[in-house]
Order: sequence, then structure tokens, then C-alpha cells
Amino acid sequence: MSNEVILVIVVTGAAGRLGSLVVRRLIDRGYQVRATDRVALDDSPTEFAQVDLRDSRLVGDLLKGAESVIHMGAIPGPSRGDPREIFENNIQSTFNIFMTAEELDVRRVVFSSSAFGMGWAHDPNAFVPLYLPLDEDHPMTPFEPYGLSKQVGESIGALVARRSSTSVASLRFTNVALPEVQAEFPWPAPTPDNPLTLVMWAYADAEDVADAHVLALEADIVGHEAFMIAQPKSRFKEDTIELVERNFGSKVAIHGDLIGNSSPINASKAQRMLGWQPRSDWTEH
Repeated sequence: MSNEVILVIVVTGAAGRLGSLVVRRLIDRGYQVRATDRVALDDSPTEFAQVDLRDSRLVGDLLKGAESVIHMGAIPGPSRGDPREIFENNIQSTFNIFMTAEELDVRRVVFSSSAFGMGWAHDPNAFVPLYLPLDEDHPMTPFEPYGLSKQVGESIGALVARRSSTSVASLRFTNVALPEVQAEFPWPAPTPDNPLTLVMWAYADAEDVADAHVLALEADIVGHEAFMIAQPKSRFKEDTIELVERNFGSKVAIHGDLIGNSSPINASKAQRMLGWQPRSDWTEH
């Protein structure tokens, strides 16, 4: 009889496109996965429970015996519902996950945060960064309730990590572009007359984002750490520095290298601490 211990990982938001990728990766790596979502999932490859994470009692049952949690469950974006509903749902569910993880001595919570919390805005001209490329040291300055829910979620995770043995990795990945969207790149470059909110200059690939969640689960992390996640190139063929000058003038300082059409989001911390390596970018196709 084998004495091997099979670790139980809870994945919330498992019915979503990213959640399903993460579930499959964990199964392939030998984990026992307990998947959950607030919507039904008839063809789940593993144990599945339909749970509303706003119910703390149900969250307690869900996390019993879990070694770690990958918390992806949320209303996924600023335009997916009423602003009050987005904020209330995302905050209450995230609060319940983190508090319960602490109470049950869960080792790690990987939190699906968002680069939208850095400054995505309905008005493309609203967010002017202090510097580029954006990194984890740049303050989060959300302009809408979805981004705010991610900023507050990270603060809850940091609180738990400060006062308990539960460590937290927050992944600030930017907009996930599906293959059919990437096939349309390069997009027309933004201009002052036809702007695009800066966070959307960058993009993320679903496969690479799923990899980042699994790597964050397994990484050697103490306390709370945030990680920016984006592909190495922007959505445009033009040089990023030229686009910054065209759209922001001299308002934005350039820190470090922005060579060619490099992404305005710096993901080097994830590469350094998680061992994350993006598989490709649209320019290779």
C-alpha cells in the first residue's frame, strides 16, 4: 500500500474558461481537486460542488481538509453586471475564502486578482500611470468597482498572510485574449483621438495564465506576494515608447526597458519568483 499523500486543492470558479484549464493541469500533476462554482457543471473531470461563496457556512464545508485554494470565482469584469452586484459578490466571496482558509490552516491561497485594478477605466483617458512598464510597486488605482474588488481582495489576503501561517499569491493578469482575438492582432495603434485604456494595450494568454496559477500554488512564498502577468508584447506593432509619447506626451516616466512593441506590463517578478515563462506571443504567428 502506498503511503503517498495526495493533496486536496480547492478551485473556485471551476466552470469558467480559466478555471477549467487550472483544474485539468492540477489533475495532470497528481493533485486531488475539489472544484466549485456557483453555476452547475455537468461534465466536471473531478469532484464538483455547486456553491455560492457568499455563504460562509458552505465555504467552511468546501475547504475542510484542503491543503490549498485557488480562488478564481468572481464576476469576471467591469461590464458583467450591476456595479454594486459585482463589488458585493466579489468582496463577500473573497472575504469568506480568506477568512476560512486562515481558520482551517490552509497553506496557500492563490488569488485571481487583475491588472484592471491598476487602472482600467471606461474612459480611456482616465488612467495616466506614474511610470511604465507597470510593475508590482506601482500603486493600484482602480476606477471602477471590479478593479476595486480586486484591490480590496488583495488587502484581505495580505491581512490573512500577516497574522497567520496561510501564504497568499495574488496574480494581477490582464485581459485574457482568446486565440480568435489574438488572430486579429496587431490592432490599430491608439491615438489621442481614438484612445484605448492603457491596461488593454497588454494582453494575456489563457494557457499561460493557467500555468501561472499552478506555479503560484507550488512556489516558495512567505506572506503575501503580488505578481503582474501579461504576454511580453503589446497588441500593436508600433514601438511602445512611441505610443506612450503620442498618447501621454511627457506625463509618463519610462523605467527600465521598453524595447520595440514590448508590453506596458512588466511580468519579470513572476518569471523570477514563480518560474513562469510565457509560451508565445502573437508576433510569433
